[in-house]
Amino acid sequence: MDDSKRKTAIKIAAATTGAYALGRFLRWNNKSIVTTEYMYKNEKLPDDFGRFRIAQVSDIQSEYFGQEQSDLIDAVQKTEPDVIVVTGDLLDRNHTLYNAALDAMVGLIAIAPVYYINGNHELALPEDDSWSFYRVLEDIGIHVIFDKTETFEFQGTKINMIGLSEYTLYFAKEEGWKNGEYLEPDVIRRQLDDLCAEKDDDAVLNILLAHEPQYIRHYARRGIDIIFSGHAHGGQFRMPNGQGLYAPGQGVLPWLTSGAHQMGQSTMYISRGLGNSIFPFRLNNRPEIVVVNVEK
Repeated sequence: MDDSKRKTAIKIAAATTGAYALGRFLRWNNKSIVTTEYMYKNEKLPDDFGRFRIAQVSDIQSEYFGQEQSDLIDAVQKTEPDVIVVTGDLLDRNHTLYNAALDAMVGLIAIAPVYYINGNHELALPEDDSWSFYRVLEDIGIHVIFDKTETFEFQGTKINMIGLSEYTLYFAKEEGWKNGEYLEPDVIRRQLDDLCAEKDDDAVLNILLAHEPQYIRHYARRGIDIIFSGHAHGGQFRMPNGQGLYAPGQGVLPWLTSGAHQMGQSTMYISRGLGNSIFPFRLNNRPEIVVVNVEK
């Protein structure tokens, strides 16, 4: 083999190896699920409350994680949750696979009670289709809490689960635009007032599910203890320091993309989510399950 052919062969081998390595790296970034745990403590909880574990799943976006969602289900099962919250975008409007969402929910409901609110992608689907999907979820035992408050018990202690639907958040955005500029709407505040009026006053903990995190100050106004949100996908592409590059509703270099955020008496936990939507892949931003351990 002459030098020119040898050099060409070396270049082809290097390009092939590089492409393979890049493919493995992107797959690891997009399909390898990581679990992030937080500790939440509140002195108002009774002394015998014990540890209450909440697992959060968000933004599956019609994607699969293992055959019939086996990787996702196994990851959640290992967290041994007392309750599972799903904070929207089970489906994706651009590549809608109902079976991907249903496989996930069937697996999750076999682990622990599941509470679900919708996201902006479910809202973008034909209404008849989305409501048929919601009814199927209810039939398999999922708590679909769209603008609804439900109370359940943990070790004899009552807990309120409040669901703020994407219908309310979308209406808030529509009402917020006046004369070509965005003004703060009171739609969210009014809806939360109504939902809080439904809660059991004997409950020791109030949990809110709301898909979009950018309205944190509206959510926190009622002194809700724990808020779960998703939507921001961790900023999709994350710099080495964890700063995300873009999130819907927040723009470039967004603030609320992941982690725990305190405002007043409220703590918001934001999941980076699992799937992708606008961008076909994520970078330095593995799919995430959030677990919150609640203690006195």
